[in-house]
Amino acid sequence: MRRFTPAGAFALVGGALVLLLIGLGVAVAFQRGALSAPTPLLPSPGRGTPSPTLADGVYREALVGTPTMLDPLLASSQPDRDLSALIFSGLTKTDGHGGNQPDLAASWKIEDGGKRYVFTLRQGVTWQDGQPFTSRDVLFTIRLLQDPAFPGDGALADLWRTVDVQTPDDHTVVCTLPSVYAPFLAYTTIGILPAHLLADVKAGDLPNEAFNLKPVGTGPFAFAGLDTDKVEITLRRNDHYYGQRPHLRELHFRFYPSTPDALRGVQSGTVDGIGYIPQEYLPDAASIADTANIYGPSIAGYTALFFNLKAPVFAPREVRQALALAVNRDELVKQALGGWATAGSSPILPTSWAYTTQGVTQYPFDPERAKQTLDQAGWKPGPDGVRAKGGQALAFTLVTSNDPARVAVANLLAQQFGAIGCTVTVQAVAPDQAAQQLAQRRFEAALFGWEGLASDPDPYQMWHSSQADSGYNFSGYSNPTADDALAQARQTTDQAKRAQDYATFLKTFSEDVPSLILYYPQYHFAVSKRVSGVSLDPLDEPSDRFRTIADWTIQK
Repeated sequence: MRRFTPAGAFALVGGALVLLLIGLGVAVAFQRGALSAPTPLLPSPGRGTPSPTLADGVYREALVGTPTMLDPLLASSQPDRDLSALIFSGLTKTDGHGGNQPDLAASWKIEDGGKRYVFTLRQGVTWQDGQPFTSRDVLFTIRLLQDPAFPGDGALADLWRTVDVQTPDDHTVVCTLPSVYAPFLAYTTIGILPAHLLADVKAGDLPNEAFNLKPVGTGPFAFAGLDTDKVEITLRRNDHYYGQRPHLRELHFRFYPSTPDALRGVQSGTVDGIGYIPQEYLPDAASIADTANIYGPSIAGYTALFFNLKAPVFAPREVRQALALAVNRDELVKQALGGWATAGSSPILPTSWAYTTQGVTQYPFDPERAKQTLDQAGWKPGPDGVRAKGGQALAFTLVTSNDPARVAVANLLAQQFGAIGCTVTVQAVAPDQAAQQLAQRRFEAALFGWEGLASDPDPYQMWHSSQADSGYNFSGYSNPTADDALAQARQTTDQAKRAQDYATFLKTFSEDVPSLILYYPQYHFAVSKRVSGVSLDPLDEPSDRFRTIADWTIQK
């Protein structure tokens, strides 16, 4: 399962999906491309020995933080996950569009109406120490996840504890679920561990193993050493990798205490790129524009204005629809976010196979129509211009974190709503406090978002009514049609049928407007202009920027 990247200070964990609330709301963009023109992509070179002119390429990247757990079952910090993704492989890997592709599993069949998955493993795969990879390694890894003492991701463990796993031979893994759960494949991307090295280790002892900083995997790059003086880890190309072998011979990751320090490393030529540039540091990244391209592929997530549907002012659907018409998302992006976001209105991401606009009600920016909608519903402006109906003023408090970008978005929303006769009081609080108010449903409206959503498009936990009181459905949205569609989409593995269910959900959601999806995020990183082959494909998580690492080439 994909891990979720914190962009704020509060994580909500539970159920079968881990979501990280980004209360402070880093303002980023969606599929906008590089700040400077990216180097043209080269065609895939295919399998085999890399070109002799490129075989000695070394790429050096700056990461902020310190790696401590390269074990893929325990990797939690972004540096840990970045390195782990290069060293280890899962049964499957995601494609950035809500689907899964073969990895250690060459193929799989879905049987028994969607309850049984039969994975056929690649043959001839070896660990980076030369030992053969077999189904025993897969079973060993899953048994660790299922162990009551497993110290890692609780939601990941909870899912796997419900799965019966059998290995009838060295190249077959059979997973039987208690019931159909369509997003199951999203959990099969977790890195597989070598049983021959860790067989005697108990699950509870995993964090103390030397393996965490001297790992052995099956991925395209192998751990080659840790330089404690430079605070740098070297990965070397795995020439026995079963997939497309990389051109680059080595990757050097140097760890810095802060983003400004990392940017100075790029500027000085100590490193070739930086693995993440937070939005607030993008202006500072101009210092490296001469030598590096800054890329911004989309990353799964969205920022939204959530209505608490128990608040009297939001009970009438006409009010929510009028507010939707009053939002100028393009202006939000341009004025409040400096252009680094893309307007959006769907709770299913536009990059997903489940996304559709067919039958979905659209709310283009139209303040006059918004006023007419309120007039027709009986919300009349008073002497002060504020609308009211039956003694209820069209006014509410909007909670947001005190991040400057997020406050700017909230203030501009207040202006846009004020133009149609709605008074908004912006309440900017510390991220922890904002998260607590959301979790306890102590808000009228709130501005927050998700980043690093699971690769499968399933939005059940955010919008099904069963999650309204204590789950992630903070708006308290409840509609039987939406509920049925979300539940049915989990109970079939037929993608066409799931797409129909999600189309029903999106149509119903757009009519009810339980929240206003505002914009989608982008993940920014920089790579030397000498490097070709960097992709702008959508990311499920930051380490997916290495999805095309085999295509990267570096000019000397």
